[in-house]
Amino acid sequence: MANQRFRNSGSDSDFDLDEYIYEKSTEGNEEMFPEEEIDYPKPTARRNVVAILIFSAIAGFWFLTSGPASIFLFDDDGVNIEVNVPNIEVPELRNFAPIPPPPPTVGEISTGYLDYLQEINETFPNQFSGNSVQGLYNGGVPIEYLVSLNEAGYLDQFSYSAIIGLFNGGVPNEYLNQLDATGYLDALSYSAVIGLYNGGVPTGYLDLMNEAGYLDQLSYSAIIGLYNGGVTIDYINQMDAAGYMDQLSYSAVIGLYNGGVPISYLDQMNETGYLDEFSYSAIIGFFNGDVTIDYLNSLNTAGFLNTFSYSGIIGLYNSDVPVEFLKILDDRDLLADMSYSEVIQAYNADN
Repeated sequence: MANQRFRNSGSDSDFDLDEYIYEKSTEGNEEMFPEEEIDYPKPTARRNVVAILIFSAIAGFWFLTSGPASIFLFDDDGVNIEVNVPNIEVPELRNFAPIPPPPPTVGEISTGYLDYLQEINETFPNQFSGNSVQGLYNGGVPIEYLVSLNEAGYLDQFSYSAIIGLFNGGVPNEYLNQLDATGYLDALSYSAVIGLYNGGVPTGYLDLMNEAGYLDQLSYSAIIGLYNGGVTIDYINQMDAAGYMDQLSYSAVIGLYNGGVPISYLDQMNETGYLDEFSYSAIIGFFNGDVTIDYLNSLNTAGFLNTFSYSGIIGLYNSDVPVEFLKILDDRDLLADMSYSEVIQAYNADN
């Protein structure tokens, strides 16, 4: 009967799997386990589903409350139930770059240039370009200086670069007035005006230079140097008459004048060709060292003029070392390895 019921289970809606398993497990063992005549309620499909749900709920409740990873902790008479948490290694923190600080707050905007621009536009409308105003502002030229130049009638005569230079050079309007009265303001560059003023050159000296014809011939640097070097117009005239003003630098003229070198000595140096051979410092040294033109000529004839420096020639001459002694040293191949002081010592050893 049981086999028949199993074979027909596909079409029998009352087939019960639990009862079938029970029957098969007790088949042949009726005598060992006598079945009591108990009227058990037969299970149904609905009852099976309810049972499964109840057992699932019990298992879930046990897992949440008593399982190895329970999420609840109970305090039962002071006894703490600890949760077994796996030991997880925490990696060490790396040395990351620090977070950059926030950007600084922007302070008040400076309006110095805008104030300067507005004041110039109000005082001198449409007279200065944007680049000019920027240059004047950066050059530190105050509006008051521009007003003073305008009142004196010079604002239109100078570029903004000239105005910056004149202001920073400290050139007062009084000096400009003096130059303007003599007509030099139009003939000189603003750099020359600044240089002449700071070099202390009065307009009276410019008058002398102009009358002698040197104002157009010399640079303003030369005029400043000649004035501060105390070179007289008369000495300049003598130098010019001899043709040396075009041949020598203004530094040489200043040096020769302050070295007391007369024009006549320059003429002798020029006639023998030594004016081009030596520097003006050497000429000053020869003159003040009383070195005669004849001694220079004898050195030149013997071929020793370029053997020694001009200070060596002065030392040899003032030590009375004759040119013949130099020849003796040269014949013995000694002169080439000797300084002029050693030559003097050798000469004084036997003389």
